[in-house]
Amino acid sequence: MQRWLPTALLVLLLVGFRILGAAMPETLPNFQPLPAILLCGIVFLNGSQKWLVPLAAWLVTDPLTSLLQNHAVTGWHHLEIGLGLGATALIARQVRNSYSLGKLLGAAALSAFAFYFLCNLVSFVVDPLYAKNLTGFLQAQWTGPVTNGPTWPFLRNLLAANLLFTSLFVLARKALPAGQSVHSPIVAR
Repeated sequence: MQRWLPTALLVLLLVGFRILGAAMPETLPNFQPLPAILLCGIVFLNGSQKWLVPLAAWLVTDPLTSLLQNHAVTGWHHLEIGLGLGATALIARQVRNSYSLGKLLGAAALSAFAFYFLCNLVSFVVDPLYAKNLTGFLQAQWTGPVTNGPTWPFLRNLLAANLLFTSLFVLARKALPAGQSVHSPIVAR
């Protein structure tokens, strides 16, 4: 039973913050642990756990969070999220075999910037609120549509969340019994 405890805690953390972020979008816009959990899952977990844990938690919570934010349950925002998570996975694979706290935090920051850029790129392409020129592209990346306010708080909150949740994951990993290697499964005692 103990071997699933860290995974269960990750899922609960993801679910809790996704629902809080969706319920309080003005207070916690995009303060989500999903990219950090995917990043750390790929670095620390073994086998299918590294992909399935964050993916399953996202699939379970996405319809609820979409409804709380008055978004369609399916739509272009899924392409944005998929591209952002794909970039996060590629970044995680680069640090998986030779990581340090500095590399992990750097990967967390880089994945936040990649996630943000890709999400806003898709918004620029599909959202009619953005003019399809350089001004519209820059607006999508920073100031947002005139009617909705700036997009940069999403970058700030995603960067803060990635750094915080990656740090928490590393601290939790360090708290495990000393006999376990980074990529070894957690064995019940």
